[in-house]
Amino acid sequence: MNNNNRRFVKAQSAMEYLMTYGWAILIIAVVLGALFSLGVFSSSNLLGTACIAYSGFECTNPLLHNGVFTATIGQSTGTSWTSTNLIFIGSGGGTPTEASFNAFGTNSITCPPDTVSGGLSTGSSTTFTTYNYLTGATTCSGMPTTLGQAEAGTIWAQYNTASGSGLISQVATINIKAT
Repeated sequence: MNNNNRRFVKAQSAMEYLMTYGWAILIIAVVLGALFSLGVFSSSNLLGTACIAYSGFECTNPLLHNGVFTATIGQSTGTSWTSTNLIFIGSGGGTPTEASFNAFGTNSITCPPDTVSGGLSTGSSTTFTTYNYLTGATTCSGMPTTLGQAEAGTIWAQYNTASGSGLISQVATINIKAT
């Protein structure tokens, strides 16, 4: 075999090697592109549903269905609350003021506060719902309604006690997916 033939065989072998691995890499790239476009690698898909209560509070059974968020909220602060309002503020909505509880459209999720009838005594709980009572709408503007869509935010309480009024406390942090 002369040198030209050897070079041809080596070049053919190199081309076959590149083509085989090239097709494999192309197939992997197409599959990764399809998975990425389906949202498999989205950070919101990595988060599960969680309702993390702060010290002295309870947050259980979070559910986001058809744009309505519900959770069981309780408090064990040692002081009974009267005139209790609960509000959900979407991520980036900031810290509410007393005016936020009266003008509900100022945060990223426009839901009015959920008024707890009779207040919330220490050691008790209530079901908190973000239903838009003012407009009668079944969803609050900004709440996800698409299956699997995620939302994050915080639940805040405005309440009165025997020693003060208009008090505001952060109750829980929420990460939830629509079901």
